[in-house]
Amino acid sequence: MRLLLARVPPRCARCPSLARPPSFQHSILRLQSSKATASDEQKSQATAQRPATRALFAIEHIHGRARHLSWSGSGGIEKEWRELGGRNDDTKAVTASSRFSPLGRLTAWLRQMFLPTNYPQSVHPSYLKFHLLQFMECIVGTVVGVLCNQALLVSVGVSAEGSILGAVAVQWVIKDGAGEVAKLWVIRRFSPYFDSHPKTFTFTGATMGLLGSGLQIAALVVPPTTLNFLLCAAGGNIFKCVGGAVWLTTHIKFVRFFARQGNMGDVAAKSESQGSVGILSGYAAGVGLLTVSHSAPYLYTIFALAIPIHLLITQWMLRAATFELLTLPRLSFLAREFASRASRPEAERELPTLGELERQRAIGVFGEYFKTKEDQYVQIAPDLDAVVSPTDLGARTRWDACVEAFNDQPYLLYPYLMQQSECKIAVLLHPSATVDDRIQSVLHAAFLQRHLHNVMQIDPAESTPQELLDNDKVLKAALDDAKRLVALYLREFKTQLVEKEWRTDEIAVPELGRRVLWGTAAIQKPKRVEKS
Repeated sequence: MRLLLARVPPRCARCPSLARPPSFQHSILRLQSSKATASDEQKSQATAQRPATRALFAIEHIHGRARHLSWSGSGGIEKEWRELGGRNDDTKAVTASSRFSPLGRLTAWLRQMFLPTNYPQSVHPSYLKFHLLQFMECIVGTVVGVLCNQALLVSVGVSAEGSILGAVAVQWVIKDGAGEVAKLWVIRRFSPYFDSHPKTFTFTGATMGLLGSGLQIAALVVPPTTLNFLLCAAGGNIFKCVGGAVWLTTHIKFVRFFARQGNMGDVAAKSESQGSVGILSGYAAGVGLLTVSHSAPYLYTIFALAIPIHLLITQWMLRAATFELLTLPRLSFLAREFASRASRPEAERELPTLGELERQRAIGVFGEYFKTKEDQYVQIAPDLDAVVSPTDLGARTRWDACVEAFNDQPYLLYPYLMQQSECKIAVLLHPSATVDDRIQSVLHAAFLQRHLHNVMQIDPAESTPQELLDNDKVLKAALDDAKRLVALYLREFKTQLVEKEWRTDEIAVPELGRRVLWGTAAIQKPKRVEKS
């Protein structure tokens, strides 16, 4: 048996704000055999030797709040929540706003629903004032719209008498209001994925619009009552409103890609004019079809024919938009291919273009999905709860080794196992991480995953993947080798991305707002707060 002592991470040499000495240091005492194998009894003894003190090891920023994670004396993980103060990384202790208290849950829900990810650090200082005034403007404009709708309906002979709930304008408001409520839920749930999956959500928005139209046409075959009208009209409008919001949101991204000379306003305006001509043409065709018949079977027949045509055209349109966008599946594939050829001559390390990559059919639909689960070897900004498990006896030693290797980097790579055999690399981002740092982190993860995979394939019968990953010597050798390779080949990798016309100004990954502080940055200025 040999004794391993985990080293305290060195000071950060890159960022002055992270270079303060830690307020406390902790050591880890663990027994491990020379072959990195141990029985359950030995693991229990190793766990019992851990110090019975809480040790803060990471601070995770999520939707404007800070979650402090500490190793507990019993070997688990304790979590405490604090509010982020202003536009810096300072935090203040909170007691009533715990994530699991009603007020804490409401605060987190409101932030996700109405504020951009990482607000206020992620927006301009004038954001709040502008959008408060825009909200008031929207209220006044909607009031005017309701009055105008009622006036127009009355002017064409629709009765305005009766109770307020029977007024046609109110019925119209209920119809539209249902769509707005549904849109709030969809935006809160899926907005982080609009940037990473623009084509998927454009197609989804078109599909939802067609479903809404089908529900509204169903008003012809149900009894003409107020309730049935609201069910068909409101139900249809929910799908159409959500589909329209999704389409508009993702269309902004398409406009940005099309505008290669910074002429976004001009491209957007021309898109509107083209759309206007299309709408007028559709009006003319629709009126022409209505001159043939108004019967329900006829309308449903036309609708049934229009649906597949519409979806087929939408799919062709999305495939025609060949943007050299570095989605996570594309970037991780390119990084893995480059890492696998790093030892070959330079001519054999050439990256493929978008067209060449699509012809290989190595990426999933629209380039936004992985082809297989095995291709997803890297995760960017995952939830720490999902990768650092309190039941993993080697997690604490492995974490300290990774902190020591990445304490001077704007990202941290943490290897872990999925289903006891698949080695995955979690990329944890510092709040200061840039797009270039993300590109470097994925290439770094490709080198690290390849090294660990090769080690695990040498003699699977001798040691399990978990034992190899928990072997301090194996892990540190892999971290050192990956660091050496990324320093050697990073410039070449980025140069090839630019030469092959990949967009390196953006990495399309779901932005869930997770940022992490580790090492000396995590343990400075400790404050006691109420446990969550």
